[in-house]
Amino acid sequence: MKRLLREAMAGNADAQFNLGVLYGNGLDDNGHPMSSKPREAIKWLLAAAKQGLPQAQMRLAEAYAVRPNSSGGLARAYFWFLLAGASLDGIYRERARSGGDRILRELTPEEVAAAARRAQLWRPKR
Repeated sequence: MKRLLREAMAGNADAQFNLGVLYGNGLDDNGHPMSSKPREAIKWLLAAAKQGLPQAQMRLAEAYAVRPNSSGGLARAYFWFLLAGASLDGIYRERARSGGDRILRELTPEEVAAAARRAQLWRPKR
């Protein structure tokens, strides 16, 4: 876990993603139970998602969709579902699209349009 944390802090997107998944699942890197830390999970998933890692974008969207009030709202989830869907293939692309479709009815037309504009202009941070 220490090595993974060190790599994540150094900016490695894969390590950030893995750390976010571990914190979100409540397991350490050996599969042993640990307390779930949703805020830490979101922090690391967001760091990886901002670098353009589609799997992190998907996980982040799902986390925002499950906890809309504490994580920034459904519009934010929709934005990340759009980005993930644009970069993923096959079943994963369909999963992103269906995730976005599930929350679409809870968004205003303005929120949908803003998320689509933001997704169209978005570029990964390196």
